[in-house]
Amino acid sequence: MLEELAPKLDGVAVCSTYLRDTFAPRCPSIAHKTKVIFNGVDTNLFCPQESLREPKTIFFVGRFDQEKGVLQLVQAFEKLLPRHPDTKLVIGGATGFGVHQETPYVRQVRELAHSLQQTRNANITFPGYIHHDKDLPGYFQRATIFACPSLFEEPFGLVNGEAMACATPVVGSNRGGIPEALGPAGIVVNPENTEELADALVRLLDNAELRTQLGAASLARAREIFDWTAISLVWLQTLQA
Repeated sequence: MLEELAPKLDGVAVCSTYLRDTFAPRCPSIAHKTKVIFNGVDTNLFCPQESLREPKTIFFVGRFDQEKGVLQLVQAFEKLLPRHPDTKLVIGGATGFGVHQETPYVRQVRELAHSLQQTRNANITFPGYIHHDKDLPGYFQRATIFACPSLFEEPFGLVNGEAMACATPVVGSNRGGIPEALGPAGIVVNPENTEELADALVRLLDNAELRTQLGAASLARAREIFDWTAISLVWLQTLQA
């Protein structure tokens, strides 16, 4: 199919080097036409509000299913509770855009969370679907840490860029385009290793200076690379080439 498509295309844009390297080797005639253009972030909407920042809140948002590593995040949260029992975990998102089903996976995650609430007095909340423009920036701005433990090979992971634009330190998985999006401004872990994930979260909870450093680096990277003004210039150059 790619070979059939190739002669009809002037160019192909993909949102990460990972995505380009995944499909381009399958079709050399498309590979040389392919350009990486990152996803864009509205940095006027997603921006820091340090007056809202909470001292110990770990935030996740995404599709509530197995691919996103929600269960691994709750398991990692259980491991950090002895050291930081007053930390809050906020798990946002639904099984679909604006709709939600109580799948067996969702029930498994909720049962573990409920057990931790009952036995460890854990602070875990599930706000459900979060409106992107109206509500999501506030969640990033309040969060101490954003966690993206995706098990899936994400092509990019836009939520990471949005968190970074809010100067929120990110602990992301070593899957797909996530390490590329984070660059040196985030912490990358194997999401299936819950000890490693917990250690990264504890490291940030322990170290306010590190959080400030990564938050500033994240903000600078988001404004330089993901801001729509920068992205639109790349698109303009691509279309004019």
